[in-house]
Amino acid sequence: NMGHRMEVYLKENDAQTMIDIATSLGVDTKIVGRVEESAQPKLSVHHRGEVLEYGRN
Repeated sequence: NMGHRMEVYLKENDAQTMIDIATSLGVDTKIVGRVEESAQPKLSVHHRGEVLEYGRN
């Protein structure tokens, strides 16, 4: 679970609505990343200036 209580994946333009709903229920929220379409099946993690890439060669 990436060290968080819960992740929710949704369209960027729906994020503020979800944040408002969660906040109204007493749940702290924030945006922690994004998902982008890729031409290859891979995962790139960008953290503190480093990039870790996982995928099929």
